[in-house]
Amino acid sequence: MMERIYHTWDKWECFPAGFYNPKPPAKEQTIEECRDAYATFLRDTPRFEAALNRVLSEWPHSCEHYLTNERMNRIAWLGQAAMCIETGVSKFFCGGYFKLTNAEQVEADKTALKALNKWMTDHGEDPLTLDSAACKTQTELY
Repeated sequence: MMERIYHTWDKWECFPAGFYNPKPPAKEQTIEECRDAYATFLRDTPRFEAALNRVLSEWPHSCEHYLTNERMNRIAWLGQAAMCIETGVSKFFCGGYFKLTNAEQVEADKTALKALNKWMTDHGEDPLTLDSAACKTQTELY
């Protein structure tokens, strides 16, 4: 089991980048335009990969805080973080993911998993599968 690393919000690089901003980054943008931009971004695998690499290199504290949390959806966080670092569109518009076809969702998930596994192996952890990287919020009964 990976050791959980915590950083206070003031250390998260994603915070000043607008990751938690509930409004579109440009005044003229609508919520639907942000969701459409999110879907377009995820479909552009080379652009998505480049943004994921930026997240891994430019947001070390955010990555430690979020990617060591096995109870959250790290694949989704990476997608949202990549969108934010590249475009300024925050996590609040991640519904654009559901505008993708099933095949496009799988491709986006695999792209994010590749980045997650790079981060994991760079930090001495074993790589994950899509199933093992999934959110683990189920109550532990035993």
